[in-house]
Amino acid sequence: MSNSHKHFYEFAAFTLDPEERRLQRNGDVLPLTPKAFEVLLFLVENAGHALTKEEFLKRVWAGSYVEEKNLADNISLLRKVLGDDPKSPSFIETVPRRGYRFVATVREITDESIELVENTRAHIVIEEEMSDAPVATSGILETSPAAAVIISARANWLRRHPLWLLLPILGLVLIGGAVALNALRGTTQRDQSRAVATARDMTVTRVTNSGKMLCSTISPDGKLIAYAQNYTSGTGSLYVRQTTSNHEIQLLEPGERIFGATAFSPDSSQIYYVVYDKQDPEGALYRVPALGGPATRLLGNFGAMFTLSTDGRSVTFFRKDKNQKQESLIVASLDGGEERVLLTRPDSENYFDVSPAWSPDGKTIAFGVVTMAQPGLDQSVSIQGVDIPSGETRPLTSERWASLGKMNWMPDGLGLVFVGRRQNLGQQVYYLSYPQGEARHITNDLRGFGNYGLGVTADGRMLVAESWESSAQLWTVGADGDVSRAAQLTTGNNDGGNGVAALPDGRIVYVARDGGKEDLWTINADSSDARPLTADSFRQKEVAASPDGSRLVFASDQAGGSHIFRADADGTNPRQLTFGDVRDGTPDFSPDGRWVVYASTVDDSTTIWKIAAEGGTPIRLTDYQCLAPNFSPDGKLISCIIPAESRVRKGGVAVIPTEGGEPIKTFDIVQGWSYLSARWTPDGAALIFHKTENQVVNLWKQPLTGGAPSRLTNFKNDVIFNYALTRDGTRIILSRGQVNINVVLLREFMP
Repeated sequence: MSNSHKHFYEFAAFTLDPEERRLQRNGDVLPLTPKAFEVLLFLVENAGHALTKEEFLKRVWAGSYVEEKNLADNISLLRKVLGDDPKSPSFIETVPRRGYRFVATVREITDESIELVENTRAHIVIEEEMSDAPVATSGILETSPAAAVIISARANWLRRHPLWLLLPILGLVLIGGAVALNALRGTTQRDQSRAVATARDMTVTRVTNSGKMLCSTISPDGKLIAYAQNYTSGTGSLYVRQTTSNHEIQLLEPGERIFGATAFSPDSSQIYYVVYDKQDPEGALYRVPALGGPATRLLGNFGAMFTLSTDGRSVTFFRKDKNQKQESLIVASLDGGEERVLLTRPDSENYFDVSPAWSPDGKTIAFGVVTMAQPGLDQSVSIQGVDIPSGETRPLTSERWASLGKMNWMPDGLGLVFVGRRQNLGQQVYYLSYPQGEARHITNDLRGFGNYGLGVTADGRMLVAESWESSAQLWTVGADGDVSRAAQLTTGNNDGGNGVAALPDGRIVYVARDGGKEDLWTINADSSDARPLTADSFRQKEVAASPDGSRLVFASDQAGGSHIFRADADGTNPRQLTFGDVRDGTPDFSPDGRWVVYASTVDDSTTIWKIAAEGGTPIRLTDYQCLAPNFSPDGKLISCIIPAESRVRKGGVAVIPTEGGEPIKTFDIVQGWSYLSARWTPDGAALIFHKTENQVVNLWKQPLTGGAPSRLTNFKNDVIFNYALTRDGTRIILSRGQVNINVVLLREFMP
């Protein structure tokens, strides 16, 4: 047997594993570059001690010539990942004119300490029961298996009390302690074997490779997988294939359709799917034979998500009533019979979300409830259950989620699987035990998983989901749109997608996302000196710069929900401009720098407002829905987006006076549900907008005088996530990259 012992470090909710080169938070793996990991490891190994810059360079960059800013960049990255505030650090403290110090309490864990706990458990339990300050030993052992350093010998109590008085107590303690420790040992062993089983047995296989497929599910017998492609990405059709074959069958003729969820009938012979088209802009449920045949329309005014009852005779879904401004959870018979409203909520209250999931015993429907503007969140979602006979609701877990996607019960009824996003983490597939309400990872990928794809076989051994892999980098292209002269500026994975702006001196400010954190960064036009302007646990997005380059405005969740903040161009001196129980975003400066225009959402309705850049009382500009505003170069007009009435009806670009009121011009040029601001050309004569064709996004130009739009860029691949013009109007800054959506099959996903 080797005498070497594995060791790792724990601090706060984090675990640092030097051998695996891995940082985890509450079991979630956080992405770190190799150098950032080395910097963090050096800090943790020397917790409490100030380390000089020279020591870092010698340890991490030995034998290489690097600038000190490499260290600063890695420290900034670590603070983002850890959610640390440099002004009030919980982890990494800057020591002026010296270096950095790790200030959190660190526990070094080794196999030896774990073994010590195992070999001395009964002794520890007796000591703790007899101490003057009892410790919940089993709790310590569960949460930190190597807590022997915390559980020290406590013999003083014994010295002060005669042993004969303890004999009856000792008997009870030994019996109770043995029972508790055996249970704990069993739990620990089960947890260890479960982890081993997951690592050893689960396999993930990619089912599709086109990067365009979504809304997937698997048949109960595990033989077929169904998925769809929206017409905006290609055909607008539904497909099926065998799990053991690459042969794909197209079930519908191509059409202008957008799909919602899909599901197989209990006998695997039929596929149910939700579709939005010109006939049913509010959605409809259809059924088609799994191996081909005519499709049958079943129900209209149908929400995007649904599940079938175990016997396949009924369906549960959400239905919106725009006139009554409310949403209901419905149970309906699939033979056209009775519909029953289980729950109804006004739009002004917390609203329903997530696929309603019908339990195998037919007694409970699980669903999500969204609460807006929680502290530190745009929204939070709870998972609740409604008892079908009584209509009573109850929470199924105490945890709240940043977002939730499709949800299914496991066939044994002992839990649910669902797509979810914890705050500052990407979307993953989770398992929620029932009735315990404990959630744990099924997947733990750097890639994310889509909301609409999920299905489980009847034996609970296979699951399908949608893998989303995306990347975005900053590019520039000439104002003439000549892509042959496009230049890439950054190499990050999420640069500028959630905001980009130009400063007069040529620098670019953009939102970069790393490890779930979204911060403001800046970079020179020649791609040099990329550095963060903010580094905290909050989400910054949708940035704009004042014309003189001295100030920034952006949306942030640092006051709870989403509000507009103003800061100096270097990220300092932040000041909150908007307040209240609303969600504010997409700000833009007026050309004179005196006003900030933005969109504000309340009760599911978004309107345009403006506020003085120095702060004050906001002024409402529209009483109709409009979003993503942008000032014209002369400051007399504002462009904004009128949202689509349905999933298939296009939205429009509106032009309104800066004093507000009805649009003076509208252009029917907006696709789907992607509402990026329409940017003005420098002369104010046209609006630039984005358009998707076969999953490639380009920029187009719409003359203000009317007429057909013309293509501005002609990229042959990739997606434009965001864009802005430089202040001199000579170049366009693009956030550009790829989105690939593929169906994946997980075998033996439950240990």
